[in-house]
Amino acid sequence: MSSVESRSTSKIRVVPSGQIYRQLFDAQLQLSKSLSYYENRESSSKSLELSPPQGLTNISVIHIDREPTQNGLLSSRQQSWVQGYPNDPYTENPVLYKQYSEYLQQKKLTSEALKSEEDVRGLPDIIVPQKIGSNIIHRIAESRKKRHETAVEDLHLELCLINNEVEPLIEWESLQLLKKLKDDDNDIEAILTSLQDENLLKMSLPMLETVWEDILIHSGKRQNWIAELDNNLKLIETDRLNKIKSVFKKFGDKFLKIAHLANSDLQRFLDKETQMINQTVLSNQRSYADLFVRLLSADVEREKAQRVAWQRRVEDWKAANIQSVMDNFRNFMMNDSVKQPENIAKVRNDFKLEQEKLQSLCIASIQTMCDMKPPISTKSAVYKWRNDINTIVIELDSVNQMYLNKLYEEHEQVCQMCLEKINSEKEKLIDSGICSSHRARQLMEEYMLPLVGQQHRLVESELEGLEKQLEAQKTKLEEEIKTLFKFSQGAAHLWDVHEIGLAKQERALQEKLEEIRYSHDQSNQEKEANLDLVMDRMRQDANDVALKDSLIKANVMLDKIRESYLEFHKQQTELVKSYPNMINSELMDYENKMCTFFSVAKAKTNDFKELYSEEEEDDTEIQEKQSEISSAQSVHSLS
Repeated sequence: MSSVESRSTSKIRVVPSGQIYRQLFDAQLQLSKSLSYYENRESSSKSLELSPPQGLTNISVIHIDREPTQNGLLSSRQQSWVQGYPNDPYTENPVLYKQYSEYLQQKKLTSEALKSEEDVRGLPDIIVPQKIGSNIIHRIAESRKKRHETAVEDLHLELCLINNEVEPLIEWESLQLLKKLKDDDNDIEAILTSLQDENLLKMSLPMLETVWEDILIHSGKRQNWIAELDNNLKLIETDRLNKIKSVFKKFGDKFLKIAHLANSDLQRFLDKETQMINQTVLSNQRSYADLFVRLLSADVEREKAQRVAWQRRVEDWKAANIQSVMDNFRNFMMNDSVKQPENIAKVRNDFKLEQEKLQSLCIASIQTMCDMKPPISTKSAVYKWRNDINTIVIELDSVNQMYLNKLYEEHEQVCQMCLEKINSEKEKLIDSGICSSHRARQLMEEYMLPLVGQQHRLVESELEGLEKQLEAQKTKLEEEIKTLFKFSQGAAHLWDVHEIGLAKQERALQEKLEEIRYSHDQSNQEKEANLDLVMDRMRQDANDVALKDSLIKANVMLDKIRESYLEFHKQQTELVKSYPNMINSELMDYENKMCTFFSVAKAKTNDFKELYSEEEEDDTEIQEKQSEISSAQSVHSLS
C-alpha cells in the first residue's frame, strides 16, 4: 500500500495556500483513498483476512460475518489448499494464485495511477502561491514515517527472533525422534538377525510368532514416538503463536502512538502482516500434519516390509522343514528295513531249504526209475511211481504257494509300515504348524505315496516274476514227468506184451503136452485093458502050455505098453525141446521192439544160440534118463 501511495503521490507538489490549490489537494487525497478502498475490496473478495478488534488487544481474532463462516473459517478454495499435499498436480498452487492476484491488482493500480498522473499533468506547471507556508507538517510526517518504518523493522526482528528461538526446538525434537527410530531400527534388525538360515531349522512356529510379536511391540513404540513428536510440534507452534500475538499487541499499540498511518490504513497493514503470519502458521500446521502422515506411512510401510520379510522367512522355515521331512522319508524308503527286510529274507531262506528238500525227494524218485528193470518194470510199478512223484510235485506246489503267500504278507506289512510312517510325518507337519492338513495331504499324495507305490510295484513285479517262474517250473516238471511216465509206460507195455507172449507159448506147450498125454492115456488104457484080460486068462489057465502062451501074450502086451511109454516120452521130449525155439522167437521179437523203442542197435545173438543148444542137449539127456527110470518103475509095478 505504501508503494502504491508513493507512486500515486510522487508528483504532487506542495503548493501555496489558496482556495484552488486546497481543492486540488483534496481531490488528490480523495483519489488516493478511493484507490486504497478499491484495493482493499478486491483483496477481501479473494481471501479472508484477520481483523483485530478495537484497540488491537487480540491480533489473532478475525471478524467475519456469519454468512461466509457458516461452512467454516476457510473458503472451499483454501480448504482444498490445506487438504492437498505438496507437489500435488491436482491441487491449485496457492503461491502461483497469490502471485497472479497480485499481478492483476498491480495492473489495475497501475492503470489507476496512470489516470491520476494524467489528471495531475493537466494542472498548470507554474503556480503562483499567495503566500509562503511552514513545512512543520512535512517534518512531522517524515518523523512519523521514520519511526513507523523503524517499528516495522523491529516487528520483523521480533518475529525473526521468535522463529530463531522456536526452530531449534523443532529441529531438536525431530533429531530426537530420528535417533530413537534409528536405535529402534537396529533393535529390530537384531531381532530379524535371529532368523538366519543357520538358526531357522532350530526354531519352531511359536518362536517365529514370538519374533513377530516383538516387532509389533517396537511398532507400537514407534507410533507413540511419532504421535508424541506431533503433539510436541503442536505445542511449540501454539507457544510461537502466543508469542506472536503478544508481539503484535505490543507493536499495535506502538503504531497507534506513532500515528503515521490512519486507523484504516494501519488496520490494513496489520491485517496484511497477520494474513502472512496466518498463512505461515497454516503452512506449518500443514507441514506438521504432512510430516505426521509421512512418518506413520513410512512406519506402516516399514512394518509391512518387515511383515513380508518375516512371512518369507516363515515360508522358508516351512519349506526347509518340509524338505527335511521329505529327505527323512526318502532315507527311510532307502533303508534296509524297507528294501531288504529281515523277515522277508528269512522267509526266502526257509523257502529255499524246503525247495531243496523236495527237489532231492523228486530226484530220488526219478532215480528209482533207473533201477526199474524187468521183471519189476510193470505198468503197476510205473503207475505207483507216477503217484509217488505226483505227490511230491503237489507238495512242492503247496510249499511254493504257502511261501509266496508269506512273502506277500511280509510285503504288505512293509507297505503298512510305510503308510504308518507317512501318517506320522503328516501329523508331524500339521501339529508343528508347518503346513495345513490340505497341504500335508497334497505332499503325501505328490511325494510320499509315489515312493511307496514305486517300492510296492517293484516288489510286486519281483513276486509276480517269482510266481511265474514257479508256475513255469511246475508246468515243465509236470510235462517232463508225464513224458517220463509215458516213456516208462511204453517200456512196461513192451514187457507186459512179452510176458503175455511167453504165457501164451507156455500155455500152448501145456496144451500140447496135455494132448499128447491124453492120446497116450487113451491108447495105454486100451493096452492095459488087454493086458488085464491076458492076465485074467493066465490065472484061469490050468496047464503049462496055456500059461506059457498067456505069458508070451502078456510079455508082448508089456512090450507094447513099454514102447507106447517110450513113444510118449519121446514126443514130450521133442515138444519140450521145441519150447526154447518158441521162447527164442518171443525173445527176438521183444528184443526188436525194445531196440526200436529205445532207438538202439540190435546186439549179436550167436552166443545166445550156442548157450541155448547146450542147454537143450543137457535137458534131452536128463529127460531120457527120467523116461527110462519111469518106464522101469512102471514095468516093475506091472510085474
